[in-house]
Amino acid sequence: MTRIRTRPGFSIMETLVAIALLAIAVIPLYAFQQTLANTAARLQTASELLDAQESALAVLQTIDPIAQPSGEMDLGEWRLSWQSRELASERPADGFLGNSIWGVGLYEIDATLERGDTRHEIRFRRTGWVQVRDPVRF
Repeated sequence: MTRIRTRPGFSIMETLVAIALLAIAVIPLYAFQQTLANTAARLQTASELLDAQESALAVLQTIDPIAQPSGEMDLGEWRLSWQSRELASERPADGFLGNSIWGVGLYEIDATLERGDTRHEIRFRRTGWVQVRDPVRF
């Protein structure tokens, strides 16, 4: 009778079972990695929008709502447009020493940031002022 020699190691069946168990263990890890990648992409988009909003607010703080009640400009990849409307005004403004040389108004500014299909609205209030009287006669 011939004897079959066996070698130490894994059989084909044991190897296939090990591969199947490894695949079952890796599937949740792949799903977790995909979730992390999606979250990172959303955070990147939110960060870019926040940077654009900060830039837009910085620009809009330098614009006089009386002299430029509306307009548009590019902020890198973003397009900023704004429209302001007067909520209240006092011309000339009353000051500590009586009437001032300045007329003061409260304005609401509606701004829009656009980039491709992304659109974001910003609304805030700020004051505007204009000289309405000659300072010599003050």
